Amino acid sequence: MPTLARIDQVELLQHVIVKAVPGQRLFEDDNDRDIFLRILEPLLAQTETQCLAWVLLPDHFHLLLRPTRQRLTTLMLPLLVAYARGFNKRHGRRGRLFRGRYKSVACEDETVLKELVRYLHLHPLRSGEVARYKDLENHPWCGHGAIIGSSVLRWQSVGEVLETFGRKKVSRLLAYRRFVKAGAGQGERRELAGGGKRRVRRLGLEAHPARCDGRTLGTSAFVRGIEEAEEWQRAPVRGRAENLFGESRAVVSVSEVVEKVAAAVGLSPEQVRGRSRLPEVRRARSAVCYVAYVRNCHPGKAVAAELGMAHSTICAAALAGESLLRNDLRLYRLRW
Repeated sequence: MPTLARIDQVELLQHVIVKAVPGQRLFEDDNDRDIFLRILEPLLAQTETQCLAWVLLPDHFHLLLRPTRQRLTTLMLPLLVAYARGFNKRHGRRGRLFRGRYKSVACEDETVLKELVRYLHLHPLRSGEVARYKDLENHPWCGHGAIIGSSVLRWQSVGEVLETFGRKKVSRLLAYRRFVKAGAGQGERRELAGGGKRRVRRLGLEAHPARCDGRTLGTSAFVRGIEEAEEWQRAPVRGRAENLFGESRAVVSVSEVVEKVAAAVGLSPEQVRGRSRLPEVRRARSAVCYVAYVRNCHPGKAVAAELGMAHSTICAAALAGESLLRNDLRLYRLRW
């Protein structure tokens, strides 16, 4: 049976699991783990990927990531290649280090984020690397210490995790501690290591899920949204002429397109209409060109006037915008 392609979309929470080949350790000592984190930190910044939780174990590791601008593969491929090459050189070995390709499970924030953070951060206790729950607070090879404040990791997204436990800083930290400690005796929870109908039932998300996918962990509505986004990415390119003469062409004004795109990417309409060279502004303007010129068939002059750009550059910007909409779930959800 062929292996399904990963679900790799911007803004999706991803549980990443990487294992060593049988009989091999990924981390022979603490120096290996330290080198791995030093490779990971700049890659998170370069790809604008959030790391919400993590744990490094002798023969495998877990990362809870959310790519915000680029696909997850732009982080994982250089991370794994750089670490494997360095590991083989340091330890005088040859050949593959990782067991197949990395595993990633698209997860629904509202239902499983807390459970996944706890699951990852309790791994050292379950595996016996730390003897007591109290020792976990100072364990350097998982993200628990950064969340409770016993260590400082600038690259870990601590705030986003704590916000799910309340608004006040002191009370949410206490709630997080209680939540993690309450799970210390739960043992290995395999339902959090993958996706599919059986795991959804075990987690109590839905008794009878209408839709499921082994690459996702969430409710039927979440899976349906993922399927729609994938269908959009696979759809054939539809040119301006086809939309112009189509019977079901949507009519959205250029100014409304600007406002919707700006809201989706976290900018103001004035910023999108401005001539800033910031990457996020340029991407937003390209998205507006594609939606307004190609999808809604507004005259190029009207789009150029709205954005204050040359008429001759509309087509090139629209081509860039088409690729952006295919890969950015935030813009896809606007239902152009």
